[in-house]
Amino acid sequence: MNSYMRFIIRKLIYALLTIFAISIFAFLIIHLMPGDPVRTMLGAEADQAMVEATREQLHLNEPLYKQYIIWITDALRGEFGRSLVLNQSIAQLLQERVPVTLWLTVPSMIISIIFGVLIGIICATHRGSLADQILTVLMTTMNGVPIFWIGIILMYFFGVQLGWLPLMGYVSPFESISGYLSHAALPVFIMCFGPMSSIARQVRTNMLDVINQDYIRTAKAYGLSTGKIRYKYALKNVLIPVITLIALQVRSIVGGSLLAEQVFSIAGVSRLITMSVMNHDFLTIQALVLVISGFVVVANLLLEIAYGLVDPRIRITGENAE
Repeated sequence: MNSYMRFIIRKLIYALLTIFAISIFAFLIIHLMPGDPVRTMLGAEADQAMVEATREQLHLNEPLYKQYIIWITDALRGEFGRSLVLNQSIAQLLQERVPVTLWLTVPSMIISIIFGVLIGIICATHRGSLADQILTVLMTTMNGVPIFWIGIILMYFFGVQLGWLPLMGYVSPFESISGYLSHAALPVFIMCFGPMSSIARQVRTNMLDVINQDYIRTAKAYGLSTGKIRYKYALKNVLIPVITLIALQVRSIVGGSLLAEQVFSIAGVSRLITMSVMNHDFLTIQALVLVISGFVVVANLLLEIAYGLVDPRIRITGENAE
């Protein structure tokens, strides 16, 4: 087994341990709340017989370790119980809402990475130019503009004044590609602001540092083309710290989807989180914490694997440490 496979296996084990720790935290949510969680979920006016029946249904009369085993076993089968607020299967809610959020967050992440890297390279290779100054100011402004504010302005301009795009709602790409593109255009666009600006600034800083390294000057002395130097030799080293930044931006994208879904009235996971928290729907909160955390852990795992692929020193260092 080569070093890269051992590196992947080690990272996979760490990811599984992380998910296990998260599952314990998600399970304990219902027990960490002050007061009687069942009474909180059902309301103060619920009669005692209903409270006891619900407690029995949720296995809250069992020892804590048995409760966890029952809960995680059901969760692994995709059974999270029913939402007490929406009176609907939580698994069905996740099946309906997770794809909605993914069809917004994944394109946002891809666009942020592509344009963030390109803008960073342009700014670094044309340092001090008008393009560099304009793009740098634009990226800094985008990073500080509140998403809900710019979303409302774009809705007014493109939806009300021009009538080009719908003001709210969501259409699945499996139902209509054109409908999906028109409904997702504004949410995806505003969700790109923060991550794209952060990636662009990081790439610019790293590129300026790398192009002044000795091996770049040596490559120029050998007569290699500027494009080959930038994109074959410099860019690979520039992307090493950027991959770490991208892993951090995954959480930023998920947070941005909450505001985007609220502004554009999209029934995704983020709106379900808000509704569940406000209505003390602990069963749904448990499921959402586990599922969302699982997505983030998997995304970070893939980025760490990419990190080891881009920079062999990472996996070699790990092997030596062991």
